[in-house]
Amino acid sequence: MLRSSINRRGFLLRAAAFTTVASTTVGRANSTAPSATVTLGVIGCGGRATQMIPVFLNQPGTRMLAVCDAVRERRERAKATVDAFNGNTDCTAYRDFRDLLARKDIDALYIATGDRWHARLAIYAMQAGKDVYCEKPISLSIHEGEAVVKAAARYHRVYQGGVQRRTVGNFMTAMSLVKNGRLGRIHTVHAGMAGMGRSAANHFLPEEKMPPIDEIDWDMWLGPTPWRPYNNAYLKRWHGEYDYHGDLTEWGSHTLDLCQMALNREHITPVRYKPIDDTTVHAWYADGIQVVMRQKGFRNSCAVRFEGDEGWVETDDSGDIQVSSPTLLDTRAIQSESWMRPVAHPAEFIACVRSRQTPTAPADALHITHVACHAATIAYHLKRELTFDPAALAFVNDAEANRLIHRSNRAPWSI
Repeated sequence: MLRSSINRRGFLLRAAAFTTVASTTVGRANSTAPSATVTLGVIGCGGRATQMIPVFLNQPGTRMLAVCDAVRERRERAKATVDAFNGNTDCTAYRDFRDLLARKDIDALYIATGDRWHARLAIYAMQAGKDVYCEKPISLSIHEGEAVVKAAARYHRVYQGGVQRRTVGNFMTAMSLVKNGRLGRIHTVHAGMAGMGRSAANHFLPEEKMPPIDEIDWDMWLGPTPWRPYNNAYLKRWHGEYDYHGDLTEWGSHTLDLCQMALNREHITPVRYKPIDDTTVHAWYADGIQVVMRQKGFRNSCAVRFEGDEGWVETDDSGDIQVSSPTLLDTRAIQSESWMRPVAHPAEFIACVRSRQTPTAPADALHITHVACHAATIAYHLKRELTFDPAALAFVNDAEANRLIHRSNRAPWSI
């Protein structure tokens, strides 16, 4: 087993070797899994994992073997949940994710760390021969997203991004009205954004006494982000810190993703981005369709609105659907599930682990959505209009904006 002191080069060499070893369930790429049981591990045991671990535990034909978190209280809580479900004490709790990735008996991982770790952990897991279900956002920069896509292709891994609203009934119904032409020619789509601008800077807190490493591994918690002195408050309020979070990316990975999917533009980004004020960014596709990313004017979280020549539809996390005409909706009840504890999306991932088919939210499609989110974020932070080249994945004649395509990384976690 890898020790927590192993360096990055040693880890990656070992991880690459894992791709040649068949695990307990999953065969080679595009082959049928030889076993009915998919074995799972979890990296990141905070609030979102608390909601989702029971969902994965209840997936038929799965068994959760290990959990990992840099914070002891969180990993012990997750282990207790798994052990209670399994009726034993066999689940192993790790502080260092490299120890978990070294296990040959784990087929797939659920990644639910803070945003700063998502891309790297997904890449390391796929290098180690694991399939990945990763919470959103899948990246904090355009460069990170490209690396995730390349890893999924190179190592022939199933990758599902945690954009669960893609399979939630009310959002699916709204998107179907666009796809089926019920709204006529679409001219404008709206994506709800919350907390715009709160991650435009870092907010440094006074240093506190460092806890023992087994209690909180601060260096591991920081991961690829620049070093800063320990303060316990960061563990709970990392949202809003530029180093750890992406504001338009966080919310756009929900709502702009639905707009892209509704328009069948999962591999196309807008070409122009213009910040309007502190709560609004506009963008335009090459054919003139407008995207309105706004914080205000919606009734509930993660709202989307699609407007066409023949009508409009709007929906959000409440599950309600508003339409310009009642004739747009039939009388059948819309089957919906909670976005907090979705079943269909993780179930699809497990099915794809077995079948080696491509899931609903693969890395390449989600990367393009995230490119649009990153581009909008950069325009918002620079407070000026930007032109983007989707083919080059770069801004046109704008060195300042292009410098923000990458984020600085702390050794040894560069990708």
